[in-house]
Amino acid sequence: MAEFHIVSVPTSDGAEAAFRNLMRAGASSSNPFAELTKIDIPDLLVGTLDSLMLLSDDLSKADAAIDQVVKKVERTYNDLSNGRADKLSVAGVDTEQYVQQFMWDYAKYPHRRPLPSLTNLVTSSASTVDEELRTLTSALADKQSALQECKKSKGGTLLTADLSSVLGDADISRIQVLETEYLSTVFVAVPKALRSSFEASYELIGGDLVGYGNPDWVGNDRDLGKGVEFGEDVDRDKVKGSPVVPGSLKVIKEDSESVLYTLTILLSQTTSGHYEGATFKPGTVKDLKSLFSRACREKRYIVKEFVPTPGGLDLARSEIASLQASVDHMQAALQRWCTVHFGECFAAWVHLKVIRVFVESVLRYGLPVNVTSGVFRVKGEQGGKLVASLKEAYKHLGGAAGEGEEEEEEDWRPYVTQKFATAQGERE
Repeated sequence: MAEFHIVSVPTSDGAEAAFRNLMRAGASSSNPFAELTKIDIPDLLVGTLDSLMLLSDDLSKADAAIDQVVKKVERTYNDLSNGRADKLSVAGVDTEQYVQQFMWDYAKYPHRRPLPSLTNLVTSSASTVDEELRTLTSALADKQSALQECKKSKGGTLLTADLSSVLGDADISRIQVLETEYLSTVFVAVPKALRSSFEASYELIGGDLVGYGNPDWVGNDRDLGKGVEFGEDVDRDKVKGSPVVPGSLKVIKEDSESVLYTLTILLSQTTSGHYEGATFKPGTVKDLKSLFSRACREKRYIVKEFVPTPGGLDLARSEIASLQASVDHMQAALQRWCTVHFGECFAAWVHLKVIRVFVESVLRYGLPVNVTSGVFRVKGEQGGKLVASLKEAYKHLGGAAGEGEEEEEEDWRPYVTQKFATAQGERE
């Protein structure tokens, strides 16, 4: 991480002398705390002092907002590259070099605009980048989520996977599916720990779902075989049982954790209709398949929806491959987008820092604007020593804190400064 301090001091004895004093204070053999390069601040439009005071607060908020956008772009780029890509740059140079060689972009940011308008111009580009980044990252997150869901449904155990992704053509060729008006073949995945109990009791699952009650042929055998309408006089629920067809269980496939079976069940049952006076009331249809699925879930057996289709395994693999290719393409495109727009945001951020230095210099030193500015690149961890040396060198400038309060006001400086860092990661 490279730490920078843009410093502005009055040019009282000429620009060269002012710059030499800055160098002597923090970048000399006696105070070797940083490297110093000159930074030219353009002659911006001042306006009124009242407007500058109001703008100072807005600049602080805008600075923080652009800083967050730069961090987002950095973080997104680093997440996508996993540290394997080149560092982000600005106009073809690294961020440290850009700051040390900073030159105002007069074409993009005309310096003779009113300061509020110029500030809006600088921040608008960062706002646009922020909106685009949210849109792109949201689209990528949706595609990644779809890929994970696809992998989850088309992988894993028989309990969780989409059967089309685990049953090949050889497995499907052994499956006999019965689908009629009354009967249906269902696929049931069972944990291996429950295999024995399932195979011993599968014919009893949902034992209260189907009514097997019939007319009392014993007590009324004279009507046996005749088209007699018993209607509501017959209690179909007097005798109940499971919808499973006895002896229909077959093992289809097993893995390390589960076993897949097929069995046949009654598809539905309609209660008897009856007359209420002259009006016939049709019976209701009971969906036995959904009720059977619920009964299985209660016992930790999973009924799987599946229509055997040759080539389904290849289609499942193709779907995963297609989604993976889409994710890879979007990640690469977003990474390229970050390399382009990081430079735009970072440059806007440094321009805003320079505007802040100009505004604070006017508010601190007054008019006419006559200041000398330089940018210090701190060596190692010597930022604290640099600040202490600059404070001592320019304590004669005084300021709002006053001589007696200077030690207590740790963040106060007798000179104008903007401190920041250029690491791809956390910054102050």
